[in-house]
This record gives sequence, structure tokens and C-alpha cells, in this order.
Amino acid sequence: MVVNYVKLANLSRIVAIPLDHWEGAVMVGKDHRLHARLLVQRVPDAVAAQRCQRVKDEAHGKRRPVSKDALDLAAWTVVITNAPGDKLSLAEAMVLLKIRWQIELVFKLWKSHGHVDEWRTKNPARILCEIYAKLIGLVFQQWILVASAWDTAERSLFKAAQIVMTYAGDLASSHGCLDRLGQVLVTLASVIGRLARVNKRQKRPSTAQRLRALTTGGG
Repeated sequence: MVVNYVKLANLSRIVAIPLDHWEGAVMVGKDHRLHARLLVQRVPDAVAAQRCQRVKDEAHGKRRPVSKDALDLAAWTVVITNAPGDKLSLAEAMVLLKIRWQIELVFKLWKSHGHVDEWRTKNPARILCEIYAKLIGLVFQQWILVASAWDTAERSLFKAAQIVMTYAGDLASSHGCLDRLGQVLVTLASVIGRLARVNKRQKRPSTAQRLRALTTGGG
């Protein structure tokens, strides 16, 4: 499945669509033509205004005229996908588009909690050792999160990571004793299940809320 955001294409006729959303079959590719679906959805006026301003700022920065097509298309979100309609609806594609940056949160988690880009020495060898040690710890942390916090979208990885860090001493002390390690992991999973939950939001729904709305018919 591929879902790509189209910044600008020869789609100026979209602005004439008297609907809030539309989809249809298209052929894409220059050398190798592929069948795909074109999905478009009108955005709120405030969002369109922000996009128009970005278009104007970019044109001003590059000292070129503002493209009318770009301004017209700012009122729409345009998606091209090769996923069939029974596998990915227009509503589902728009939700996936909004949460596509989730992978970036994993790297943000590693940087902000693991401090992989920080060190307290100028010795290159020590810096390298520290980076490797932190990465090993983060990989171990990630597997704990996968085992204990991946079963539901309502889990907060940031909260779960903080809990794992508080149990770092217990995990280290269980080295060489599988029974003790198992006990610590069971306790850790229980604590994560109780405390690492995503807070519900009214104005800006979380990723978990957006995904839940799709399965419950609420969005």
C-alpha cells in the first residue's frame, strides 16, 4: 500500500468540484503508467488560508510569481494511492495522512529520553562508546515497549519510556537471573498498562482517537 501526498500536479480542475470530497481512477507515472486512485478532500477555510500564505512566502523567498494553481489547490488535500477502495477508504486515507509522522515520534523519543545526541566528553572514542551504549539501551527499551505497550493505540510511548527508565535499576540487577528478569518485566508491563495511557483531547484528537473513530464509525 502506498499513500503519497501530492504537493502540486496538473489538477487545477479540482477547484471546480462542487463537493467537499471526490475520488476517481487515474493513471500515474512517466515511463511506466500505473493504475491508481486520486482522492481529494476540501480543507477548512482557516487551513486553506495558512497553506496559501506558505505558498506566497515560498514564492517570495524564491523571487518568483505566485502560482494560481498552487493557491487554488491549497483548499484541497490531494492523495494518490494504489490501495483499492475496499482496503483503504477516502476517510481512512485522510486519517493515515494526518498520522504519517508517527514514526518521527519514535526518533524524537530516542533523542529526548535517550539523549543520544548529548555527551559530556570531548574524547571521540568515549563519545562513540557512549552513543553505542545508549543505542543498545534504547533498543532494549523499544522491545519492552513493543511487548507491553503495542497492544493498543491508547498507550503513550513517552509515558511508557519514562516508566521503563524508572525500572532501569531493577532490570540491570536481574542480569543473569531469568526468573528475576521475568518478574521485573511482568511488573513493568502491568505498570505501563495502568499508567501509560494517552489523555483524551477535545480540540485536537490524538492518533488513538482518530484510529478509534474509524473503527467505531465516528469519523
